[in-house]
Amino acid sequence: MMRIASSLTNRIFLASTLLAVTALGFTLYFVNARVSAEAEAELRRGVNESATLVERRRQDLKDTFTTLARSIADLPTLKSAVDTGDPPTVQPFADEFRRRMNVDLLLVMGRNGAVLGKSGAEAVSLTGVKIEPTSKEEIFALATHTRGLLQVISVPLLIDTGVEELLGRLSVGFFLDDAVASRLRELTGSEVAFTASGEVLASSLPPATRSGLRAVMGSNGQFNVTLGGNEYLALAQPMVSSRRNQDGTANEPMTLVLRSRTERLRVIRTLRAGLAGTLVVTILLATVLSYLVARTVTRPLAAVTSAMREVAATGDLTRKVGVRSRAWDDEDARLLATAFNTLTDSIARFQREAAQKDRLTSLGRLSTVIAHEIRNPLMIIRASLASLWSDDIKSSERREALADIDEETKRLNRIVTEVLDFSKPIRFELGEAQVNDICRASSAAAWAGSTAPPVQLDLDPGIPPVVTDAERLRTALINILTNARHASEDAAAGTATPVVVSTRCDSDRIAVTVRDRGNGITAEDMTHIFDPFFTTRRAGTGLGLPIAKNIIDGLGGSLSVESWPENGTEIRIELPLNAVEPA
Repeated sequence: MMRIASSLTNRIFLASTLLAVTALGFTLYFVNARVSAEAEAELRRGVNESATLVERRRQDLKDTFTTLARSIADLPTLKSAVDTGDPPTVQPFADEFRRRMNVDLLLVMGRNGAVLGKSGAEAVSLTGVKIEPTSKEEIFALATHTRGLLQVISVPLLIDTGVEELLGRLSVGFFLDDAVASRLRELTGSEVAFTASGEVLASSLPPATRSGLRAVMGSNGQFNVTLGGNEYLALAQPMVSSRRNQDGTANEPMTLVLRSRTERLRVIRTLRAGLAGTLVVTILLATVLSYLVARTVTRPLAAVTSAMREVAATGDLTRKVGVRSRAWDDEDARLLATAFNTLTDSIARFQREAAQKDRLTSLGRLSTVIAHEIRNPLMIIRASLASLWSDDIKSSERREALADIDEETKRLNRIVTEVLDFSKPIRFELGEAQVNDICRASSAAAWAGSTAPPVQLDLDPGIPPVVTDAERLRTALINILTNARHASEDAAAGTATPVVVSTRCDSDRIAVTVRDRGNGITAEDMTHIFDPFFTTRRAGTGLGLPIAKNIIDGLGGSLSVESWPENGTEIRIELPLNAVEPA
């Protein structure tokens, strides 16, 4: 854990992720609790509203058929037929009026309570319905039947002969059956059942659930019940004043209204799953964003750290940290990178000034070496001139003496030129150039008149043009390639292999590599290869590599050497795409 927290990226990442998880977890808990409470309250309100609608619908049917029964009871034709007391006379009226009223039962009784006409629901027994034949009041009652619950409305048949006289009664009935319960379900959105005497008489639910309903018939008010694997919130309310049997079951008719908790819970579960999915997605986004935010801070710091390691390992102060001005980059990290680049530029400038002073100091220390290098050619020239003064010199000897004078004169001129190039500050003329073209021209110049195997070129065709001093770079490459050619020529007979020149483009820098298969450089000589006038060749001046390094350093690049004794040497030049004139 301590190792994880030791990284700035991890600390920012963990803090942001924990903050997102905490905030979203609390939000999920609050929303879930609030939604569950609201769903439960809405479920209870829905059951109450459905029960109210069912009772209102039943009352509407009762009021409608009561009004119709009153109207028919006032018809003189019906009263005249009833007054005869003859059932065959009354029966046609019973059939006609039942059809018109669209009721399930129509019953006409005479003065003594005898049935004069009965239409529909022949199997219905009204023994449980107390209808007093001599009563002049309207009677409302409920009767049980295998088809359902029968609502009975009975109105008196009265005749006014100065004194109101009772002729009989007209009773109508309609069933509260499965069909009515299904219509009420469509109206209310809740399941409806009618019960009485411990039995479920009608229900909008499947028949298989009636046993479960029968088990909860003793309940009153709101309660939970599970039917057919589904959970319901039920409301039981009596249609009339309730009386209970000895076993505790309701004796009087009841209305059961049920609303599915399972469907409501399914909606809540879907909502919870959606919230959980949102939580997971949001946490993932927060994780990714926090990581990216952390990277905007730590990536520039890592780039600075990496550049510092490379500078410490190689001493190459041309290494720069890329400074970008994108809106999402950290300003402090960008400032640090800029300060690091400024520091390395300052150190590089001080090193160049120090190197210039060292070169001037080296000139003084090495004056004796220069004198020795010049004295040898002068002595050869003097000896050749002495031979020319002879009168009997042969023509072949004269040509040989003149050739020696010419060769040693060129050698003196080369020594003077290289000493001047090494001692004075280099002035660069920057312009756009193709590195591959410079490599081809340098190889051709270094191999002019040589018997060594031709240079093998491995040039990257995708290298873009660079801003550099093409002539100075060509001079540096010629010096390096000349050394490689000499190493190839000095190799044992029959083992000489071509020198390979390759170019590659890496990000904002171009690399030029020169590899030979000569005898290599010993570890002891490797420490002196950039020292002025250090050479292992008799005809060499020891200034080729120092001059090449001065040029490459001045162009903002770096030059490194790696050698394997008896297996060759590789010199690698790295150049920026856009060189800047040294201050």
